[in-house]
Amino acid sequence: MKPTAFDSDGILTDFLTDYLDDNLERGERESFEEYLSQNGDERVFARKAMKGKKALARFADKLNVPSVTA
Repeated sequence: MKPTAFDSDGILTDFLTDYLDDNLERGERESFEEYLSQNGDERVFARKAMKGKKALARFADKLNVPSVTA
C-alpha cells in the first residue's frame, strides 16, 4: 500500500482514530473531512480503515479473545 501522511504524523493518526471512533466534536470532524476531501491518498486510507473497523465489529462476537481484566 502506498505510504500516506498517517504513516509519519502521529497527530494526524490520532485524528483518524478519533474520527473512526466518532470521538470528534462537530468542528473537528468537519475540519478533518475537509482535509480528507483535499488529500486523496489519505481519504482512501481512511475509507479502508473504516471498512476494516466495520468488518472487525461484525466478527467480534465470533472471536474468542481472553479477557485482560480477569
